[in-house]
Amino acid sequence: MVVGIVLGDAFDMRWWVTAPAAAVCIAGGILFRKKSGIAATYTAFAILFVAMTTTTLRTTPLDLPYNQPIECTATIVTIPTLNGHRHRCEGRVELAEGVRTVEINADTALHSQLGERVVLRTILRELPEGGYGELMRRRGISGRCWVDHKEDWVSLENDKRSLPFVFTRAQEWLLGRFDQLSLDGETDAVCKAMAFGHRGEMSRTLRTNYARAGAAHLLAISGLHIGIVAMLVWALCGLLPLASRRGHIWRNVICAVVMIVYALLTGGSPSVLRATLMFCIVQLAFADGGGRSALNVLCGALAVMLVANPNNLYDISFRLSVVAVGGIMLGYGPLMEQMRCRWRPLNWVLGVVIVGLCSTLATLPIVSNTFGVVALAGIVLNPVVILTANVIVLGSLVWVLLPFDFLRGVFRFIVGGAAELQNRCVEVVSGWDWAVAEVSMPDWLTVVCYAAMVALVATLPMAKMEKRVWKKKR
Repeated sequence: MVVGIVLGDAFDMRWWVTAPAAAVCIAGGILFRKKSGIAATYTAFAILFVAMTTTTLRTTPLDLPYNQPIECTATIVTIPTLNGHRHRCEGRVELAEGVRTVEINADTALHSQLGERVVLRTILRELPEGGYGELMRRRGISGRCWVDHKEDWVSLENDKRSLPFVFTRAQEWLLGRFDQLSLDGETDAVCKAMAFGHRGEMSRTLRTNYARAGAAHLLAISGLHIGIVAMLVWALCGLLPLASRRGHIWRNVICAVVMIVYALLTGGSPSVLRATLMFCIVQLAFADGGGRSALNVLCGALAVMLVANPNNLYDISFRLSVVAVGGIMLGYGPLMEQMRCRWRPLNWVLGVVIVGLCSTLATLPIVSNTFGVVALAGIVLNPVVILTANVIVLGSLVWVLLPFDFLRGVFRFIVGGAAELQNRCVEVVSGWDWAVAEVSMPDWLTVVCYAAMVALVATLPMAKMEKRVWKKKR
């Protein structure tokens, strides 16, 4: 799949050439399905040509009327995030050239929200050349604009039947319910970002502190948050297998549905979609009673996401998410096996810490290669703050979903205390002189680092087996 995307991006081939080639290979794989070698070869080339076809079809149009005043209708399609005195979001604008996705930077006084329909009077600008502009174009964004005056932002009646509008209202209800805890400013902002994907209230200082401390990933809904929510739903549905013969199937289905709804409520970023897709595949495997392979689940989810949008391959957030999950899959088992003890609560704490350590170390080379910096503080901090992250996300969701009004003080103490502790740790660590080091790792060294990680993980089980044999001989 990856090779097909790279070839489709490098060579300007037409879809009407690659699509028939994919169809021929698929037919060949079916025709020779009883001959495994030939069928596998046809299947590999079918995947290659499918990837090349989707790549040629997913090019970002750059035919907007740039640098001239326009008036157009736009629909906000992402959750706005605070960037200084403006809200930044993405919107689909209706133009004579067709519907295009643009980056909208609106003054905070305009109160933009997901699913809102507005009439914009603005000037569309081209994206800059280089890293940021290329990343935005890969994400399907054709340009950007700024809106600073109320007369240039006219709200229209929203389609109350549209999914963005429905999920926006649901998120507003959840945030309103959470506001009953009456937490302080930055504490409240961090909890809303981590549990509900609402980052519109986070200050620039707070974002900078988390970035310098190497803990910025906690503020974006990802596999960690999906896993915590899955644990909550699994616990709430724990009695279903005892209630009926097919109770375990119903539990898997309910968990998968809740995860899909949660992903949509929190904005549906690539990391959320990847984690949700993996979770649904795992749930189907559990319901079917078949074997599960974590690596197969990851590869299957990634293949589906790359078919849907080949540009994900060039998205740094997508790559970081993949590398982090891969690091956890490879490193968690061997490390946990070495450190496991007889006390179960301590094993749970160790497991959470190891997850944070594996994800941090796995992403360190690619972060250095891409951004030219290494958050050294994150290696120390992440295994600690991942514990507080579990408390914040789990406590926030339990509070908004279950009628525990009489325990408002308890939840405020637990959730607010965990968020304050996390913010304080991040603030202290971000102030260290050595928190961030400017180290730009070359491509070849990045490859060597990942090869060394894989080799180290592969040798851990062998070392443990040799240790057992040595003990038996003694």
